[in-house]
Amino acid sequence: MKNELTILIEKFLHRQVSDGEVSRLKELLMQVEAEDMLSGLYDEKWEQAASIPEKEVEDRIWLKLREQIRSEPANASSTPVQHIVWKKYLHIAASILIPLLCIGLGYFYSESKPGQSDNRTTVQVETGQKAKMQLPDGTDVWLNSAGSLTYDGTYNKKERVVYLQGEAYFEVSKNKARPFIVKANDISIEALGTSFDVKAYPDDNYVAATLIEGSIRINSPFQSEILEPSEKLTFFKNSGLFIRSILPDAEKNSSWINNQLAFEQERLEDITKTLERMYNVRIHFASDELKNIRFSGIIKNNNLGSVLQLISFVSPIRYSLENDSIVIIRNK
Repeated sequence: MKNELTILIEKFLHRQVSDGEVSRLKELLMQVEAEDMLSGLYDEKWEQAASIPEKEVEDRIWLKLREQIRSEPANASSTPVQHIVWKKYLHIAASILIPLLCIGLGYFYSESKPGQSDNRTTVQVETGQKAKMQLPDGTDVWLNSAGSLTYDGTYNKKERVVYLQGEAYFEVSKNKARPFIVKANDISIEALGTSFDVKAYPDDNYVAATLIEGSIRINSPFQSEILEPSEKLTFFKNSGLFIRSILPDAEKNSSWINNQLAFEQERLEDITKTLERMYNVRIHFASDELKNIRFSGIIKNNNLGSVLQLISFVSPIRYSLENDSIVIIRNK
């Protein structure tokens, strides 16, 4: 029973479960010994979670859970005992499924309504949080603060296409017959089996892809480039130009998945955008010239005050709090 229950739960989470398997899952969960088995699986999966989900995120997932696993409609023949058993089932299911859905930091997902042709699934990450998820083909994705990833119901059938807004790190499951494609703004990034980082926030004027391992092809309406490991390609939205560069320590570009901030000669204006998304604050500059100051370094992601203090140690700036916003000022 234990192996069957685990398999059905994993299939349910990846939305690969049939109607008959949903009925079987309900049947297994209502058995007396299911609670002990779920408790063990709960402990195992919870160890993988970075933190307990926030209440708001948990509520969203709970609502989705109730929509996806629904009891039989109440009727005149239903007994109080049946209602109690089903209520207990929902409680048990929530105790194991919510942590499974929240591996990483809190996120929530939404699907299109029944009847829509594309049947899209969207994973969204709250500002100031991040999440790890696994796509139906086994590809692992880390999604950064204020980002979203969308894929439709045909994923992994003929091709593997995802749509990204924000930043994500991908470890792609190999499948030569079905290329993995990330679509972000006006470019697409194609990979077979590889690890790479893509940064594509709507309010940035560029999209950047950094290759860690393997090979990726980046296509725009005007040109195409193939990257080698430790290379970064930046696509500028306004001009349509590609800028290619070599990064001796390309892994630093995805250090955010390990709660670190890594900057390599980045402008303070771009750095503050990252901090705004991570800490959900507004940062302003006392003068435009300060935006072009560049900073390099690796900072352990602790709190905003510590990050700003470390930057100010090696840059000619200081900061102050004014009307719930942070202002960057030149240090005389």
